[in-house]
This record gives sequence, C-alpha cells and structure tokens, in this order.
Amino acid sequence: MHTWYSDSGHTAERLETLLEQEDPIRPDWDGIAELLAIGAPIDGRTTVRGMRRLRPWETLDEGGAVTTERWSWLDLESGGGSVDAVVSALEATVADHASNGFAPLLSGGWDSRILATLAVRASPADRPVTVRTTSSDTGTVLEELVAAQVAERLGAHHKILMPRRDRFAPDLALFASAVDFQTAFHIWLVPAVEDLDPAGGTVVDGLGGGVVLGGAFADPSGRGSLLDRRFAATSPYLGDAGAVLCPAAVTAVTDRARAGFDALATPLLGHRHGATWTAYLARTLPGISLAPYGLVSAKAPVATPYLDDRVVAAAMAVEDHTDGRLYPEVMGRLDPVLATLPTAAELTPWPRPHPRRISSAEAAGVIRDLVLAPTVRPLIDDALAGAPLERWMAVLATRGGQHLLRGLAVLALWFDRWADRLGGVDTEGLLR
Repeated sequence: MHTWYSDSGHTAERLETLLEQEDPIRPDWDGIAELLAIGAPIDGRTTVRGMRRLRPWETLDEGGAVTTERWSWLDLESGGGSVDAVVSALEATVADHASNGFAPLLSGGWDSRILATLAVRASPADRPVTVRTTSSDTGTVLEELVAAQVAERLGAHHKILMPRRDRFAPDLALFASAVDFQTAFHIWLVPAVEDLDPAGGTVVDGLGGGVVLGGAFADPSGRGSLLDRRFAATSPYLGDAGAVLCPAAVTAVTDRARAGFDALATPLLGHRHGATWTAYLARTLPGISLAPYGLVSAKAPVATPYLDDRVVAAAMAVEDHTDGRLYPEVMGRLDPVLATLPTAAELTPWPRPHPRRISSAEAAGVIRDLVLAPTVRPLIDDALAGAPLERWMAVLATRGGQHLLRGLAVLALWFDRWADRLGGVDTEGLLR
C-alpha cells in the first residue's frame, strides 16, 4: 500500500531502507507538524526532507520519475446503490482471501464486527477462526466485553490480550519502528499483533470502514468556512494543544499543518464526496493505514476489505450513509442479533476519560522521559514539563493530550534512531 521514494531516485517499501542510504538526514518540519496535529505527514510528505510517499494517483516510471493520473475514486457516482450491493461486495472481497483462513482483530465495534462475521463464514472448514481483542488507549473496558459477546455469537475462539504496563516502553519502540516513525495511531495494537501466528490466517482489518461505510466524516455544522470545519474535524487534538505544547509550538504546529491541509483539501471542496475523500487522504491513508501495513503485515498477511474498489464503489453509491446509518443494515443482512448489539462507543458518553494503560504511571513516566529529552523539550509547555507525574497521567487520559504526547514520543524516538545521520537536532526549527 505504501511506496516511498527519494529525490535521489531510490524507491523502497520501507522508509527506513531509503534513510539508510542518506547522510545527512534533514527533518521536514511541515511533515513533523502534521504528524503532531493530524496524526501523520500528509499529501505525500514524510518527516524527512527529500523523502516522499506515493499518493493514490501517482506511479513511478522505470526511470524513477513520478507520473500522475486522475484518481479513479473521484469519479464514483452517488445514487442507485443498495445495502445488498454493499454486502455482496464485502462478501466477494473477503472470499478472495479465504484460502488461508482468517485471524480477525475484533474490537466489538461495527467495522471489525462485520468483518469477523464475514471471515467466520468464509473460512475453510479446516481453518477455524481465532479472533483477537486488546485494550485500545482511547476506549473503555466495554470494548473487550462487547467483543466477547460478538465472538461467542460467531462461535469463534476468542483471545483477549491485555497489555502489560511494564511492557509499554518496548511496545512503543516496536510500533514506532514498524511504522517508520511516521504516525502514533494505534500503538495499542502491539499485544494483539505479537500474538499472531504467521501461518494462522489473513488478518482482516477494518481500515477505512468508518470513512467509507460509516460516513464518519460528514461535514460538521458550525461557524467558519467549510475548509475551516474540515480542518477542525481532521485535527481535533489541537483543542488540547495548550496543555502540552508551549505557545510558540501551538502556533507553529497549527499554522504548518493548516497550510499542508489547505493544499490537500481545497481541490476537494466542491466534490460530492469531498468530506469523505479529505478524511481518507488526511487520516486513513497517511497515518492509520501504517498500523495494518507496517506493524501487522510484518507478522501476518493483511487484508483491508473496506478499501477494495468494489466495496468503495458500492458504499459511495448509497445516497446517504452518514453517521453510521449503514452499519446496522449491513450487519442485519449478516446476523440480525449482532445488528442490535450496541457497540462500546454507543454505551459510553463522549467525551470520556481514558483510564487505560497509556495513562498509567508506568506509561506516563516513559512518555515524560521521552518528550523532556533535549531534542523535544523546547516544544513542551513549561507548566507540564515541571508538573508531577499525576498531571501527565491526567493529560494522557484525554483524547487530544494523549494524541499529542504520543506523537511527541514517537518524534523523540525518531530523533534517537537517526541521531548519527541528523548531526544534531534543533527542534526550534519547527518554530521558525
């Protein structure tokens, strides 16, 4: 899913491979700002100057030059679609990967619930399905409980893999390396991934489900221009930036990320699926996709059915499927009982605290030590830097604060990893 290339003409499936051929390495402060504000560098950028990722409408010719063509998803029609067509497309897509059996990751939410149901149905009789659940850093214990109910209904073997607090530091380091230090989304997946058997079947991952099927990023109402509102929906974490970043860093990160976002999102303002494709290009593709196609794929084969062209086309053809309206209808075609089982998110209010592993004293201590290292410390608010550990734990129990601190921790690890090629890091370059 990802092809990385450099100005010097090299290409690779891992950014690390390119970096090993470069000396010195120069930070791309725009990409770093986007990592912190949005979740990953966007629009083909990386955290490294002169290193890029191919966008969906780009290819590399034999000489290493980038060529562009019209992105086919922009021409998908809206109208005339049906729930049955969506279900048929999902069934066909999952069936394409059935020969080796399946190893779904199950949160109990709609995306993974639908895929686990399809996987159990499609798996060969001699390949019983094992589903795995772990504890997300932005969820609640209800996720594990709901997932257990889903697994029991499906008759699948269920493994709940709880993360250990004393393993947070190595889990964070493993994740950051696996995704080339380009995102901090879904660090919590590590315990489930480490339990995977490479021969245990294809991991069906719900990547893109919320965007394509759930309509989760419909344009929000409110004040400001459409571009303002789309940026706010894409970077909600910035609302808590003042609790983590120093004032100059809040301004610099916001301004740099906004400039990159505007360049990506402005051409989509008048498109009928503009909100959906903006969310996909700014969140799903650059950041969230690195968990399945960086972390998980290193351990087992991966399939992401919601991003199959057949499924995308069928979902986009349904006239109005915002706010998750399609989920219970699709699930109802597959299993009426699971269609009525509330998700963990539906059972808990929002916003909510996240008293999970990442807000524990052990994890907070690891993150504090990383982000107060000399390379990152100039970006941190003085009040937080001097605060007791309990304050760090409280910030990590909030959505925005946790996101920003995760990103800063991954950034610190990136600086450490390539210290010999960076030749000293002046983080204040971000502020200029």
